[in-house]
Amino acid sequence: MFNHSFSISGARRAIREASGRILALTLVMGIAMLPLTGKTQSQDSLAKKVTEYAADKFAERRPFSIDYKQYGNYNASSTLRGQDLPDGEFTQWSQLSASANINLFQNRRWLVQANGFYRYVSAEYNFPKSSAAPSQTVSRDLHYHTEGLNLTYFSKLFGKTAIYSGSINMDWSERSLERVRGTFTGAIVLKANNRTKINIGILYSTDPSMFIRVLPTFLLEHKFNESLMADVFLPRYAYLRKKIFGKGRLSAGWELDPQTTFFLDDLDENGTTYQYRQVDVNPGLLYEHILPASIILSLRAGVRINPYARTFEKDRSFTDYTWEGRADAAPYVNIGFSFNPFAKPKK
Repeated sequence: MFNHSFSISGARRAIREASGRILALTLVMGIAMLPLTGKTQSQDSLAKKVTEYAADKFAERRPFSIDYKQYGNYNASSTLRGQDLPDGEFTQWSQLSASANINLFQNRRWLVQANGFYRYVSAEYNFPKSSAAPSQTVSRDLHYHTEGLNLTYFSKLFGKTAIYSGSINMDWSERSLERVRGTFTGAIVLKANNRTKINIGILYSTDPSMFIRVLPTFLLEHKFNESLMADVFLPRYAYLRKKIFGKGRLSAGWELDPQTTFFLDDLDENGTTYQYRQVDVNPGLLYEHILPASIILSLRAGVRINPYARTFEKDRSFTDYTWEGRADAAPYVNIGFSFNPFAKPKK
């Protein structure tokens, strides 16, 4: 079973290792946003409303966000090419990530955005080579980043508002460009009034590392009163949200995190590039608070459930894997800051 210790030294190391890359992303995206911010906020269009709505739902869809997460210790088992490996323990797993979004162009029908995402993972794993051997410790520091463009088109379908979106992204390891992938989505707004919003849609990804490449999507937002609402977007999250303290919001529920991925090129003598992908389900509590200058503070805590962690050759699929790991549930804590120009405290 896992214990509940968190590594302060690990947090300091993660922040120190990733600070240069985070600073670079902040400066580049921040400078780029300056001539666009005024236009984005002043334009009253469907594109602006969708941008504002997405920024409320997802921190990574805001102009800028930074996030740090730390897990408690947890045990893990794994197999390599179908053979069981000795069980081990993760004594350190922390990750620091940053994202940025820029609205390049928007009008009544079109929205064009540039985006960037960076994640740094620091991991430490204890495992024995055999049942009779003492444990040894392996430490890894891993970097992954992706940049791309997203194009959204607004139309009508059967008299309802329809939203079509396509994106192209370049995924990078520490050494080079590893993959160019595309994602395409379509959604139709079935209902939208002051109390209830319902959307249905479909998502398709060209990325072979995705566990499921075609997914139906469903969005439901229902306000029970001015301060309490149900907010569901499947398969990404489901929350019950309550506005508190005028500038705060407390949410209880769960969120799916499929974005923990990176590339590995030192696992065999052939120089094969492998991809690691981990899919986490994070039930817990989330508190968000509006700070001055439209900065959102996010505090999150709960238990991480890790149903899938796999390593496979880069050009193969998630189901054609070489290594598979399964981990015990682990507690986590999370702190983040993001810039949301649409944030409005409750009066």
